[in-house]
Amino acid sequence: MRVEMVLGLEAVLADGTVVSSLNRLLKNNAGYDLKQLFIGTEGTLGVVTRAVLRLRPKPGSTAVALVAVDSFSALPRLLRHVECGFSGALSAFEVMWEDFYRLVTTPPAKGRAPIAYGHAYYVLIEQLGADEESDVAVFERVLGTALEEELIADAVIAKSQAERSAIWSLRDDVAQCMRNAPIFTFDVSLPIVEMETYVADVRSRLSGAWGEKMSLMTFGHMGDCNLHLIVGVGDSEARHAVEAIIYGALEGRSGSVSAEHGIGLEKRSYLPLSRSDTEIALMRQLKRALDPRNILNPGKVFEVSEQST
Repeated sequence: MRVEMVLGLEAVLADGTVVSSLNRLLKNNAGYDLKQLFIGTEGTLGVVTRAVLRLRPKPGSTAVALVAVDSFSALPRLLRHVECGFSGALSAFEVMWEDFYRLVTTPPAKGRAPIAYGHAYYVLIEQLGADEESDVAVFERVLGTALEEELIADAVIAKSQAERSAIWSLRDDVAQCMRNAPIFTFDVSLPIVEMETYVADVRSRLSGAWGEKMSLMTFGHMGDCNLHLIVGVGDSEARHAVEAIIYGALEGRSGSVSAEHGIGLEKRSYLPLSRSDTEIALMRQLKRALDPRNILNPGKVFEVSEQST
């Protein structure tokens, strides 16, 4: 669920006060937007008890394609191309690095490769619309132009719901990464322009430390600047060493150690890589103001000693 779908919330504070901000308006700029105090704060400022969500009509059409791309530089150009061509109807731009694509299309995986191996990246593109006939025509035209302009090297367009589901199942078959167990999973965010060198840097550092035992599977929601990395190094005790590489490579790249999944306990020590000292100080101040006895999810986001100072 996207944050913009949340119109209002009700939350219980540490002292038992119920803050009922169940806004139903699409625009309401009267004072502070209190729901933002609780969204993404992992229950450390209040316990959410009710929510008002913005609902949208179910799309009347869905078009899905899998395309192959040979260079990273073509990916942001392809993203802009389909965003403009679909006039705001682009709903997914999921990029799979080739090693992940191979993993989910070889036995024991049930998926099969609809496009030949040998390309650097494979992109799942989805468009949601209102009229199937006209939307499919636009979808095919936009991808045809991308092929003519050599933004993509090959493409397969789903012709049925079964084919759409089969393409999505490749992207969603993350469980295949367990073939490289023990594994460590990461959820980072960084500008698209930094992604190619970031992944190369991470791969180089992991290979330098673990050699041929290392596996790195990369995929993500490029349109949202979000990457998932799944690392195997043959050692279940290596988490901290792997984390230092994954998160350390974000430094200087304007990245975030958590795109979707929060900070919790595991990422506490890496928070300064993504937030300034001033931001963190304000976060602590908010925590002390709303939960002075530190009874709401203590230890999450900040160390207990940090929260109480």
